[in-house]
Amino acid sequence: MPRRSEDLRRILQDPEIFSSVGLTPYPMLLGESWRLAPLEVDPPDHGKYRALLNPLFAPKKINELNEGIRELAGQLIDQLAAKGYCDFNEDFAKPFPTLVFLRLMGWPQHEQARFQHWTQTLIKSFDPQVVTENARTITDWIRDRIAERRANPADDSTSYLLASRIDGRELTDDELLGISFLIYIGGLDTVTSTIGLFFRHLARHPEQQAQLRADPGLIPAAVEEMLRAYSVVNMRRTVTRDVQIGEACMKKGDLVLISTELANLDPEVFDDAASVDFLRSAGKVSHMAFSYGVHHCVGAHLARRELRIALELWLEKLPPFRIAEGSEPRFNAYGVFSMDSLHLEWDVPVATTTGPGRSESSSKDKAQ
Repeated sequence: MPRRSEDLRRILQDPEIFSSVGLTPYPMLLGESWRLAPLEVDPPDHGKYRALLNPLFAPKKINELNEGIRELAGQLIDQLAAKGYCDFNEDFAKPFPTLVFLRLMGWPQHEQARFQHWTQTLIKSFDPQVVTENARTITDWIRDRIAERRANPADDSTSYLLASRIDGRELTDDELLGISFLIYIGGLDTVTSTIGLFFRHLARHPEQQAQLRADPGLIPAAVEEMLRAYSVVNMRRTVTRDVQIGEACMKKGDLVLISTELANLDPEVFDDAASVDFLRSAGKVSHMAFSYGVHHCVGAHLARRELRIALELWLEKLPPFRIAEGSEPRFNAYGVFSMDSLHLEWDVPVATTTGPGRSESSSKDKAQ
């Protein structure tokens, strides 16, 4: 496995030698042949699918979704504020991107819990039977939603895909399924995992949490720096012919792992790479959290917006938060790095009577 950022970028820029075709197990598990486009499509056909999806995730489209995303995040945070404690994964990191995804696709918001369960069992389970059963359930559900929108078009992403054309033709049922399945995977688990790592960092580093509270204008830079420091995705490619990258000799048919974590922590590229610095000079070398080359994540603008809004509203609506006393954050690496358990707490102001008709605010700690 190549480890240097330069070598990993070279691999990702050469889809002719390092192919993305057929690298996810879900169609195979179901005995089907659809593919997750454009992720599993190499150039030149890759560009056709990418051009199709770009408008769905362009900055203009994300700006249109901005208020809806803030509304969803705000509602979740407001439900927690008075408690002074939360299971961050269950109360925010999982439902937030799920609700955003359902709104983007035009699918019912009340399906949130079901989608969260499907995502965890599909991606986190080691039991092939469980993965297969969930993949079948998810694909059946998506096919039903596509059929509904085919009969009753609306102003949403599913209807957009149904009305789209490639090479002058409508998308096939397999293409519609593969694209929708890819958006489902990419839009849920990776954002959930990333948010968990961000908030673990801020809970463990109160000085940097205070830095963002004092200067919210730093939040976009903080998002980029934590994306660099806490990349969650490893990618694979199949070698199509013998090649040497750096010191690694690869043979045709080999599978190559591309670690965004290693690329983004390369000391030859980033000074003091292991440290998180919100003031790190930006623009010289970009991180690879969203991959690189032709397969750079099409949903990067949406993911950044979700992460930024999550930080903005948590810091705006809640006092300083920390790891809950008596809890121990658990980290996992099931393929997408994430927090398995993250419990946070904060001081909640409470009203205390100081005299007839008078009250003042004090913290939970002062009340005790």
